[in-house]
Amino acid sequence: MKRAILITLCLIALCSIGLLATGGTIMAGNPDYAIIEYTGGITLATVDGVWTTPDEWNDGLPVPISDTVTFWYYAEITVYSCEFCVEIYDDDTNDTGDYWQFCFDDTESGGTAPQVGDYRVDIVGHTTAVIYTGDGSAWVETQQTPADVGMTWANSISASPTNSTPHWILEFTFIKTVAMIPSAPPTGLRVAVYDESNSAAGVQDWAPDSDVNVPDEWGRISGFSQDPVPEGLTFAVMVLLSSVSVLVGSHYLWKRSKKREK
Repeated sequence: MKRAILITLCLIALCSIGLLATGGTIMAGNPDYAIIEYTGGITLATVDGVWTTPDEWNDGLPVPISDTVTFWYYAEITVYSCEFCVEIYDDDTNDTGDYWQFCFDDTESGGTAPQVGDYRVDIVGHTTAVIYTGDGSAWVETQQTPADVGMTWANSISASPTNSTPHWILEFTFIKTVAMIPSAPPTGLRVAVYDESNSAAGVQDWAPDSDVNVPDEWGRISGFSQDPVPEGLTFAVMVLLSSVSVLVGSHYLWKRSKKREK
């Protein structure tokens, strides 16, 4: 039995080395925070900083960043447009230090510093969009304008179907084939917001507590589906499904281990 255990441990070690040596099998980003890019049954959003219709973002996947911040995301494949809506429910102040931030790791190469092919967009003070690209060690501000990357955005203080109290809402879209993340998932993604009037809350981000300069810590768009977002999908259901998948995976590995011992 001891010999069998030793052999098993050696095999595990060898497999681990093999995985590390095979770049294609390593997933960058934080695997605990992964979403699907939904593309089915979707129409382009009207980028005006409000829910133009009560169901405008129902085709998007809702992703909670915190108790007070949520974003929706989907991709429209007719013109290859990536569509985001971000709401900050407890912010209705207009501060120059406020910002929304989006980071993309197109090739999902990860890393401990922004790599070539990584992109970042900061929308600062509700008025200005600044675009950065990685150079392997840091972010470098580009001279690109939103039009250069097929980007459109608008924000406003408004009520929405998800919260009747007026608050900041951002709608942000860009064309995949023009720039930033032209390829299909998997893709690294980070979404963050900062409210200067509520500086005690700090930067609120997804994946939680991720570093803007460390792609290895960002979330992941792990794949895509041409089916519509399941009707009635809520944050609670998303958490439950994530927990079930972890439990099922753990149970499966335990059963496999028990079979090997017999």
